[in-house]
Amino acid sequence: MDLPIGKYLEYLRLSCGYSLREAAKRTSLSHGYIRDVELGDNNTIGNAIIPRPQTLQKFASAYTASFNELMQIAGHVSSIDKLATFEFIELNFENVLYLEVGTDNRIIYHQEKSRVLTERLSLHDFIKFEEQLENNEFLRVQSGLYANLKKIKVFDKKSLKLYFNEQKDGHFVSISWIRASKLNKTILNAINKNNENVKKMKSEPPPSSE
Repeated sequence: MDLPIGKYLEYLRLSCGYSLREAAKRTSLSHGYIRDVELGDNNTIGNAIIPRPQTLQKFASAYTASFNELMQIAGHVSSIDKLATFEFIELNFENVLYLEVGTDNRIIYHQEKSRVLTERLSLHDFIKFEEQLENNEFLRVQSGLYANLKKIKVFDKKSLKLYFNEQKDGHFVSISWIRASKLNKTILNAINKNNENVKKMKSEPPPSSE
């Protein structure tokens, strides 16, 4: 059976005799989201929704289906053999310095120690993702580029660069002049707070070994 992931999930749901509302109850997903996934390229938002691996786990459990097969059909892995090396990562925004958002909703996360993670979000997930960025104090510095306010240590106004350490080496992001002018106070307040936190950490005595 050669079906796209949405149609295959619909086939599994109908095979189980579940209505959309029953499927929503069993997967802990909204029935609207399930329907959008099933509609695929014909959905109203214009792009096929590809469920993330964590979501596919919910479908597999609810429909008593093969998670490995769903992963392959969704395109997350090219073969079952490669699934053994697939790593689930619970992303912690606290560890992200900055991130890039592509035109296809592909997110590139740049973390400390040069670690880079990538994922592609559906439009449905991306709407919620934008809320997460705001809640975690990420600042849009350019179109498609967001910096973690809690990680910025230096703002070089001459070069319009935001650095993530006081030595101004390693990771940095460039900010547009318009955004820099608009957000100057916000950035400087964040830097003062970040550097003050570092000073406090350095001044605290090490924990007693007793």
